[in-house]
Order: sequence, then C-alpha cells, then structure tokens
Amino acid sequence: MACADGVPLADAGGDQDAGGQTATDGGAGGGDADAHATGPDDAGPFDTGSPVDAGSPVDAGSDVIDAGLGFDGGAVGPDGGGPGAPDAGGGSPDAGPVVVDLAVSVLSYNVAGLPFGLSSADPAVNTVLISPLLNPYDMVLVQEDFGYHDDLASAVTLPHASEPMQTSLTDSIGDGLNRFSASWFVGFERHAWEQCNGFVSAANDCLTKKGFSVARHEVAPGVFVDVYNAHFDAGRGDGDHDARDAQVAQLLAHMATYSANQAIVLGGDTNMNDEDEDTFTTLLDGAGLTDACRALACGDEYRIDRVLYRSSAALTIAATAWSLPAGFVDDQGEPLSDHEPVEVALTISSPD
Repeated sequence: MACADGVPLADAGGDQDAGGQTATDGGAGGGDADAHATGPDDAGPFDTGSPVDAGSPVDAGSDVIDAGLGFDGGAVGPDGGGPGAPDAGGGSPDAGPVVVDLAVSVLSYNVAGLPFGLSSADPAVNTVLISPLLNPYDMVLVQEDFGYHDDLASAVTLPHASEPMQTSLTDSIGDGLNRFSASWFVGFERHAWEQCNGFVSAANDCLTKKGFSVARHEVAPGVFVDVYNAHFDAGRGDGDHDARDAQVAQLLAHMATYSANQAIVLGGDTNMNDEDEDTFTTLLDGAGLTDACRALACGDEYRIDRVLYRSSAALTIAATAWSLPAGFVDDQGEPLSDHEPVEVALTISSPD
C-alpha cells in the first residue's frame, strides 16, 4: 500500500433542514488505497489565507519530511500508528515536546456532484459557485465530488489538496471524497467500503466506490492529526442499515491500526439519523470520538453531515462552535447543494 503527499494548489487556478443556526462554547469545549505521490511545496500550521510558514520542517520541493521528524519517505507502516509519519505531537526528542495552541476551522460538505443528471441539485451550474466559498476554512472535506472536480477546485486558494481518485472502465466517477487544506499532509489513502447495498435500488450506493479517505495533517511543525473523510451508505431499508453497520466496523478496524494513539478529526456524510443511533454510538464509542454537535448541544443532533474528533495523550481537541454557514446559496437564495455544509471550530492544544 502506497501513500501520497498533499498536492500543492498554490499555482492552480439525504435532504437537510433549513440552516443558519450556530452552537458555541464560550471557550475550549470539552479496499484499497489509491495514491498519487507528489512533492509538497511547503508545509506549515493552519493559518487561513496566510502564506505557508517558511519555518516548517518540510523543504520546498521535497518528497519527505525532515529526518528529524522521523518520516521514512512514504512507507506505510501499521506498527506505531500509521503511514510512516511521526506520532502526533512529535518533534525532535532533543528539543522537547512542541507546545501547541491552535484554532482550526473545519468544513464538511456534500457538494452533490453526481454527473449525468443524477444529482438532485444542479452541479453543472453550482459547483463553480461553491469553489470560492471554501477558502475561509483551514480544512475542507467534501463528499460527492464526482463529476465537477475542476469546477470545485477552480477558485480554491488553500495550498494543499488531494488528487481526485483515478477512474477506470468499471469505476467511471470514483469515490467523490476529496479535501482542501491549509496544512500539508502525508500518508493519504482511499478505502472503498467492503459492503454496500443497492445497485438499481436502495439509494444506488453500490454504483460508486463510497468509502473513506485518511491522511496525517501537519497542523504545526512536527505536530500531526489524522483526518478522515467518509461517506456512508444511504437508504432506510434493512440492507442499508446492515451496510452501515459493516462500514462502521471496517472504519474502526482501520483506525485501530493507522490511527493508534493519534488525535483524529473525522468529517463526512454519515447517512445516520435517529434510526441509526446504535450504529452511530458504536462509531463514537469504538474510536473514542466526540460529535461536535452533541458536545455543544447544537440542537440538530441527528443531522447526517457531521464533524467528529478525538484527543490523544499529546494533543487535546475540543469544539468551540458548530454552525450551518448561510452563504452557500445562489443569487435567488437557493442552496448550492442538496446538503447544507457543516462548519465546526476546533481548538487543538497541548494538554494542560
């Protein structure tokens, strides 16, 4: 299994309820991998709209992180928690632990990019309108980015992104899971679900390679967080519930190896509502995850689009705000997708 770096972009050009609500906390709350190796431009901490920090341990044009961080050049190793990158909160042993105190904005958004007239939205028109709206966020995780990725990326200024999944005669649109990020990342992997339900019925989930992707993001020099993007089976039938149960088990098994002892952020379209509470609880409890909405009592606990997170011994992650940003509409005020984006403000800090 190979891993890939985040692709620099510096030179590159389920129905939901009506949104707009915001939940805040006054302070810190509390398959197969498809990889395309490229060399990063630079790397650095999350800093929306700012230049990449020249003090980052990743050299411009390099394919590997500085040896002082312990990265081995791209080999994926399940031992020690993941893709050959250092443990989160690393840094040089001689220099002591890195002190971290970050505010990070995360956007999870199903952009309804199905081609061939299959989308209930109008991605041929709307996707290019979505593109510039992604720039204020430190980390953007998109689902259903199938047929209009060039439009989606056209006005994005965030410096790092995943490459779209390679397609083939048997898989013409890929998994739809992509990311744009202010931080460089390593160990990028894509995994298709081993079980799905429905080709010509039950929400047609088996027509695409839904699944999850993961990479280790350098949120500060030498400090890493594992970031997952997932899209679970849709539909309300027994077969769909069984598929989601199996998909949760598959994701948890991968987290247990790739992300052992690591801090985690997970965004995505879970397709889990009140009928799936047991399945969702299994996901939360199985990986020690916290739902940002529930942590902040956002009032929309069964919204299927979610941001989850987990702290580690080296890093404390907490949600400070949850909202449905209001600007993702066209000139007539109509939504740009059949899902509303979910925005979560996180703090990432060294333990007290």
